[in-house]
Amino acid sequence: MHSYDGYCHCISKGAPARNSVINGSVTLNNDRYTLEDWQQIYQKDVAQRTAENFISASRLHKAGVGPKVIDIVFVRNFHAFYNQSPTWTCGIIIENLHRYPRKKTTAADEMKAAGVVPDQINSCIRQQIRGYVSDLNSVVGVMPQDAQVEIDLIKSELHGEVDCARALNPVQPPSNPEAVSPKFVSDL
Repeated sequence: MHSYDGYCHCISKGAPARNSVINGSVTLNNDRYTLEDWQQIYQKDVAQRTAENFISASRLHKAGVGPKVIDIVFVRNFHAFYNQSPTWTCGIIIENLHRYPRKKTTAADEMKAAGVVPDQINSCIRQQIRGYVSDLNSVVGVMPQDAQVEIDLIKSELHGEVDCARALNPVQPPSNPEAVSPKFVSDL
C-alpha cells in the first residue's frame, strides 16, 4: 500500500494534493468524493487499512468470490518518489487471480452475503479479474462488516512491528537479515 509517513496515500492522477486535503484548502474536480472522504483516507493508518483489507479479502475468498490471502506483509523501509525519507507500510499478499478459472462476475449482493461492503463507487464490482473481487482500495474502500475487534487485533500486531522497526532504525537495513522474517518484514 502507498504510505506517507505511515498513512494511506493515493498516487492517482486525479487525486488532490495531500497537504491541501489535510488543511481543507482544496477544490475538488468532481463530486465522486467529498473533502471529508479524502481527509479520512489520507489520515487513515496503513495498518488499519491493511487489517480491513485482510479481513475483507479473507471473507471474499471463503465465499468463493475472491483470491486466497497468503499473508500480511510489513515493509520497514518503503521508498517512494513522494516521500522525502523512507517510511513504513504494509499490505496483503494474495494469489494470482490470472491463474484462477474464469467464473461469472461477482455481484454486490454476493459480497454483502460474505460480510463485505463494496467500495463507494463500486470499482470492486467493475474491475474484477476473471469474475473475482480483488480491487479493495478506493478513497472509500471495501469494508468488512462487524469486524472491529479483528481489525484492532491485526492493527495492534502491525504497530508492534512499527515499534520494532523504529528501534532498529528504519533508515538502515538490519545488520543480520536472517534475524528478520522475510515473509513479514522486508525492505522495498
